[in-house]
Amino acid sequence: MSVAVVCTALTGEDGLEVREQPDRPLQAGEVRIAVRAASVNYPDVLVIRGQYQASAEPPFVVGSECAGEIAEVGPDVTGFATGDRVLALTGFGAFATRVIATPGRAQVFPIPASMSWAEATSLNLTYGTAYHGLIRRGGLVAGETVAITGASGGCGSAAIQVARAAGAATVIAIAGGKAKCDLAARLGADVVIDHTAVTDYSGAVADATRSFGVSVFFDPVGGEDIRPALRSLAWGGRYLMVGFVGGIPVVRLNQTIMKNISLIGVAYGASAIADPKANREDWDQLFRWYAEGKVRPAVGEVYPLARGVEALRAVRMRRAVGKVVIEMPDEA
Repeated sequence: MSVAVVCTALTGEDGLEVREQPDRPLQAGEVRIAVRAASVNYPDVLVIRGQYQASAEPPFVVGSECAGEIAEVGPDVTGFATGDRVLALTGFGAFATRVIATPGRAQVFPIPASMSWAEATSLNLTYGTAYHGLIRRGGLVAGETVAITGASGGCGSAAIQVARAAGAATVIAIAGGKAKCDLAARLGADVVIDHTAVTDYSGAVADATRSFGVSVFFDPVGGEDIRPALRSLAWGGRYLMVGFVGGIPVVRLNQTIMKNISLIGVAYGASAIADPKANREDWDQLFRWYAEGKVRPAVGEVYPLARGVEALRAVRMRRAVGKVVIEMPDEA
């Protein structure tokens, strides 16, 4: 048996229960992971409301990524053994003391002994998205300038570090409130803009870049009006559509012509499945940067599994400063 956060109805946090679940036998190609920590992402908030592109019918176990030890290896699995420390992107099922993953299809990567469980579970989706967005999709090269919204959240904080590691000349972080701005500065942002203190942050970006603008704008927030982000771009700049925590915008496409800009979608999970070789190369680089101390997940609040529902609520209400992590009980 495992203990899990189970969605019983697509009504948000009110439809969640923490309860026991039976463990099914492993099938060919599967491993069972004894989860030590799982992290909360905004798509988890949408899934439990039936508002995400990847959907499931209740009851199902919530959670898209975790870290732990392989407890059991099924038939036809190569490269993994019982006791291996791994991180995994599971799609569903991560908020549980045990989860099944399929290494051939899911992202299951060995992690170094020096990496804590909280760090490991905070790496996969956010740093994978940041790297795929900035490097693969955004074409960021050393010497360019980057702006990042939601800079204290999971993807935003990862993007600060990835941009720095990739050699960005200037990293501009946009966040709301002193605590979130302070975190962005600690993570290495050269310029931090508190969007709650200005009516249009594009003016502050212009000041920071001497009116030149930024080459790449990494936006996991979105919102109905993204004109400030588009105004912040330099000639030929790239706007990366990473997520829509603040709402889905409607864009007048004539704005792309004014400065020859590109609007680029970032779909990390689907891209990793479509091109696993490129994804493996990206992760080799991320693990090198971790070993060099260039990337370190900003772990914020850590909740016990019994309070997993509260962890989801904190992310939905945008109270998180850093990555929200759910820690499994020791007896798991």
